[in-house]
Amino acid sequence: MWLIPAVVMAMTSGLVAPAADATGPALNWRACGGLGAECAELAVPLDWSRPAGDRITVAVSRLKAADPARRIGVLFFNPGGPGNAARPEVRDQGDQVFPAELRDRFDIVGVDPRGVGDSKPAISCEKSTVDPAGTRYPSTRAQFDHLAAYNREVAESCRRATGPLIDHVDTVSAAKDFDVVRSALGEQQVSWLGLSYGTLLAATYAHLFPLQVRAAVLDGPEDHTIGSRRFAADEAAATEKVFGAFADWCQSDPACALHGRDVQAEYRALLDRAPLPAAGFPDGASVEQIGFGTYSKLMFRSEWPALAKDIADAATNAAAFAAEAPTDPAYRVIACHDMPTGEVTYPEFADRVTEIRKLAPTTQGYVEGWDVQAGCLGWPIKPANPWGSVRVRGVPRTLVVAGTLDPATPHSWGPLVAAQIHGSKLLTWTEPGHTAYLNDPETRHVIVDYLLG
Repeated sequence: MWLIPAVVMAMTSGLVAPAADATGPALNWRACGGLGAECAELAVPLDWSRPAGDRITVAVSRLKAADPARRIGVLFFNPGGPGNAARPEVRDQGDQVFPAELRDRFDIVGVDPRGVGDSKPAISCEKSTVDPAGTRYPSTRAQFDHLAAYNREVAESCRRATGPLIDHVDTVSAAKDFDVVRSALGEQQVSWLGLSYGTLLAATYAHLFPLQVRAAVLDGPEDHTIGSRRFAADEAAATEKVFGAFADWCQSDPACALHGRDVQAEYRALLDRAPLPAAGFPDGASVEQIGFGTYSKLMFRSEWPALAKDIADAATNAAAFAAEAPTDPAYRVIACHDMPTGEVTYPEFADRVTEIRKLAPTTQGYVEGWDVQAGCLGWPIKPANPWGSVRVRGVPRTLVVAGTLDPATPHSWGPLVAAQIHGSKLLTWTEPGHTAYLNDPETRHVIVDYLLG
């Protein structure tokens, strides 16, 4: 997820995939970045149903354990998305992203999933994944038909630009790539830290290769059983709740630029007046740009002061928080493999629009789950990993971390994910933000201790 769920028959049948050969290909490391990291590339099958066929490469980075005498092993890290690259996070920001306790005890490994970042080929599209002239919230059949037609054109442009890889960038394929990396590292087991969509990747790996997992933390869990309608509805309700907490903070803290004002009423009025003047936006900032910009800042408690100022200044310049939903091609293509909208008629889609507006009368449903649902409407590429349970058995230690004020991965998904992972523990945290690891130092300390234990 921006920092985001489906599983093929092999996953739902309870089969465990064979681990990669421990004598597999080697990684040719070279120094990279300014933190002492190493980088390499590794060849993996383009199509895992034809492992001897064409190859692609995945990009890898590593920070070796600073205290080799106390080294535990390898820690795989994925920061979310789908489509977020892990290699630069480890290579360039490892000293900020990972506390010293993890850097001392683990070789921290970042892998850009297939088609993402420095992995080759990269997913690309000739058309923007968001139509600047259309809407993702159609109120007429003509708008609905236009949205579906535009998405089909996007997918066709992605196929032309990306080639055969376009059919094989699902999370199951990516998880199998990670096991090739594990084998190339010479490790029998690895630990996992997955954030947001990274929780789906980690859970999928654990489902396929439970004997290769020492311990895992899934922070901001994504439930792959809920389907596209609930995906959007749950996020809309959660975001409305988080905006209420933001408004309460403004009432109680004079540091808020909206202190003493009716924040929710002002925000609703602001959306009603859109488009608003915005530097760099010739036609002004649209209601969708403002709504998605607000959602992105609600995800991080540290951004709340800036959000308050943005709302206070929006009448004259809304540029500071006007943003599209993610337009990265990898985000859209992978999401449509893993979180497909399916066959939806206009009346049903219109009911879904009405539903999220009722669930979120102030924030109005400008959330990632809706962007995925709308962006995958009419998508013609067959999903390789459609919605379904990701059952995990045989992993000795798994911690699922869910927040009660997380707009992107609502707390209700936490128990659902934990119930699919035998023997897992569920940790609830109550401060606002998307993932505890990035928002709450106290819970982050618990996560680190769990990985070290």
